[in-house]
Amino acid sequence: MEADELLFAERTFDAGRLFGRAAPLEIEIGTGKARFLVAAARANPAHDFLGLERSLSYYRICRQRVARAGLANARVLRADGRLFLESLPPASVRAFHVYFPDPWPKKKQRKRRFLDAVALELLASRLEPGGTLRIATDHPSYGRAIRSHLESVETLERFSWEAQPPPPPTNYEVKYAAQGRPIWRFLCVKRETGNGKRP
Repeated sequence: MEADELLFAERTFDAGRLFGRAAPLEIEIGTGKARFLVAAARANPAHDFLGLERSLSYYRICRQRVARAGLANARVLRADGRLFLESLPPASVRAFHVYFPDPWPKKKQRKRRFLDAVALELLASRLEPGGTLRIATDHPSYGRAIRSHLESVETLERFSWEAQPPPPPTNYEVKYAAQGRPIWRFLCVKRETGNGKRP
């Protein structure tokens, strides 16, 4: 196993050191085959894009595709999403992207889902004021749970998916759209005020 294939274990993440510059940071949690990551980085050269992938096999695919793309503003790390969030400074991320996370559909598995109330609060705390959180899932019960959890996060305000230009599709989105499968989509923006309420 190569050194970069070990799970990220640093206590504090330094985006400037990884990218060699200071720029708005966007993070995709669960990068899959890197379709979104590469397309988004190519379309937005002024932003830095970091993909997180825990699966070693998918990480290797991502690493290869990001390297082949040759984009200075795209990187991938092998990391556990929730643990990585704790390494981020507060209010340091311009956008988070969480597309088609594992739904763990069986009732006894649901505690393993990434997006619960705790994770959503943590995501919100790491967003800059005005930063965005985008989520998509094809799993109805997960979609309903996410919707319910989001209602409890006072610092996030929900908008329609079309309120901002849509992101490049992931492999799963292309596949599920072709199948006609309904997709639950969420767009949230971090409120500008510190107390989580409208000014």
